[in-house]
Amino acid sequence: MQHVTLVTTNLDLAINVSQTFNEHEFFLDTVDDLNNLDHKISQKQSQGIFWDLQSFPLQKFQSQLVQLRAEQHLPIILVAKNKHDLATAFSHGFDDYITAPFYFPEFFLRFTHHQQNYQKLGITSAQQNEKKHPRIIIDNVVIDRQKYKAFRNHKDLGLTPKELKLLIYLIEHSPNVLNRQQLLEGVWGDIYDISQTSRMVDIHISHLRDKIEVDPKNPQRIQTVRGFGYHFVGDYQKEN
Repeated sequence: MQHVTLVTTNLDLAINVSQTFNEHEFFLDTVDDLNNLDHKISQKQSQGIFWDLQSFPLQKFQSQLVQLRAEQHLPIILVAKNKHDLATAFSHGFDDYITAPFYFPEFFLRFTHHQQNYQKLGITSAQQNEKKHPRIIIDNVVIDRQKYKAFRNHKDLGLTPKELKLLIYLIEHSPNVLNRQQLLEGVWGDIYDISQTSRMVDIHISHLRDKIEVDPKNPQRIQTVRGFGYHFVGDYQKEN
């Protein structure tokens, strides 16, 4: 499931926008503390940002917004009650502006429009995040995304490309639980036999556990949620 970030302290706005994006199988991460914004965007590989100017006004937070625009190559859409700051917003390179009264499906429509434009440029937020954080560390396991290998104590764990992609996908979407269909679409894309979907995921999960878990029969990192799917549990670090 892909993530989008909403910067706001307005709970009603967060609930309504979240419901809209959930209907389209997107997860909305709400940030109400700017100190956590960069971490949230990076950790969840956010595909876009909505910034609520009622909660964080342009006049007061202009420097943070300008820095955000300079650092993030993804859609940034401002949300406000009127068009008072429209000229200033566009002069700083923000992608769009939504004003009240809010029609919440518009949030998703505007986001997808700009996301498609960014994808045409050939640089996705996932690619950007991979360049900024090429290594993921889980306990004594190091995932090197540039070499596309995983190591424990400098020893290659022998993960296949698909196993490594599956592991990274679970990590990047933690702590969300992903069902088999979501894993197939996110890791295999459209190239799989629908009659073998359940078994294909389960086999790869089993092989992955054999290689990264201390006790594969009692997995602590890749856990099963019965009747639904799998999720990655625990902390990890991203390094430059």
